[in-house]
Amino acid sequence: MPTEKPASFQAIDRACLVLETIADQGQMSLNDLHTRLKLNKASLSRIVLSLTENGFLNRDEKSGEYSLSLKLFEIGVKATKATNYPRLITSELEKLASSLQVVAQFSVEDNGELLCLQSIDPENMNSFSVYTSVGGRSPLYATSAGKAILSTYTNEEIMEKWNTFHVKTITPHTLTTLDALLQDIAETRKRKYAVDHEETEPNLFCIGAVIMNYTNRPIGAISLSAHSLTAEEEKHYSEELLKSVQLLSASMGYTGPVR
Repeated sequence: MPTEKPASFQAIDRACLVLETIADQGQMSLNDLHTRLKLNKASLSRIVLSLTENGFLNRDEKSGEYSLSLKLFEIGVKATKATNYPRLITSELEKLASSLQVVAQFSVEDNGELLCLQSIDPENMNSFSVYTSVGGRSPLYATSAGKAILSTYTNEEIMEKWNTFHVKTITPHTLTTLDALLQDIAETRKRKYAVDHEETEPNLFCIGAVIMNYTNRPIGAISLSAHSLTAEEEKHYSEELLKSVQLLSASMGYTGPVR
């Protein structure tokens, strides 16, 4: 038979439930909370009063409704700052590279280019060029990770960035016009990941997806690189990639839609 929780534990559980319920609804009165949670009204009143006195809830003096204060946001920001992001990202890269037998990398936008910061190459299978080396730079407009990052910007912002790019033809498949890039970005937004079909190097196929943080901005992107990308491989790779970036984004406080 399960052991009943002490009263102090029950109070904490109920306080968390109150906070989560108000977070979902935006604003709620004490009566609304009582109707929704079916808790003893006297006990509920004490919990709400305590949360208000401790700065977790704000009470509107006119309507009497309660809403979350920014204190929880402040705690969340501190939690995200304390998280060891490099370790988390490396763990996901290692898992993807090992399970899929591809080169898995984490790259960031830096001065209008894509900069590779981490690369996991299972069994040293990589025979690609500098574009997939740690410290290597590549064009945002011609890489899966770069296009994944660009997809988080508005088309107007992309147009501004395009004017700063030194666009050149790297392979016959490189996107060298703004219209072609915007069309590709539109497809990226629909499927939630970007694709690079030999745009920077022959026989180099990549898919990339962006990692977001609590400010709803991209911190970088993970890409998977291989010597082929059949429809079946793309489906399998993208499913695993999206799981990883969604997990990482959530750990960094991102609560928005899948990008």
